Amino acid sequence: MKSSIKRLAATLALVFAAGAQAAPLFSDNFNDGNAAGWSYYGINPGSWSVSGGVLNHGGGYTGQPAYALIDGIATPQHFSLEADVRVVSSLYGSDWGHVGLIWGVNTATGNFNTAYLRTHRDHVTSWSRPYLGDAERLLATPGTTNGFTYHLAVDVDYFAQVMKVTLGGNTTTFSGADFLLLNQNAGGGIGLISWSDNVTYDNVVLNAYPVPEPESWALLLAGLGLLGFAARRRA
Repeated sequence: MKSSIKRLAATLALVFAAGAQAAPLFSDNFNDGNAAGWSYYGINPGSWSVSGGVLNHGGGYTGQPAYALIDGIATPQHFSLEADVRVVSSLYGSDWGHVGLIWGVNTATGNFNTAYLRTHRDHVTSWSRPYLGDAERLLATPGTTNGFTYHLAVDVDYFAQVMKVTLGGNTTTFSGADFLLLNQNAGGGIGLISWSDNVTYDNVVLNAYPVPEPESWALLLAGLGLLGFAARRRA
């Protein structure tokens, strides 16, 4: 019986691993010196430029976001988005900076979901607009500061309702009610956000994962049922 349970569990793992392979949708290291494939929105949209092999935004702090969206791609149901991000210098206060990732963007309403590094607070903040009370979740990142490049990544799965946020060696996973709070907007644009600060972006990579088909979920549920039944028989 034990060997049968192990074989069934291994089969289920293989089925879902095969269906979870990432498909690259977009990448840009800006080494070509241009921002082809990007469009700009929000406050100070004209303050984006490519130089020195990175995408720059230096609009001056306004308290409102500016964002660069990848042309022709809507936010997938399961995706990973990553980039090297850097706050160049503070434009407001002694150590101020917001640089990061944005998805589920509705350019008409201004609604979006985001995760970005705030060097003045030393954490990555994740939240969703329309902003609700207690809607912010944090990833503490001890030691972040201006002038350094950090690798920021998110993995968002609307189907399983799980979101993973990573900065360097720091990772936090949000699920359940937290996931729904941080991902109130599905579909829409996807790309990069600046709170109108002096920041840079490089090595942007967007991957999409296939959403499991109903047949796969039926197999998973059946398999879990058999595993549960087997476990009860052994108890």
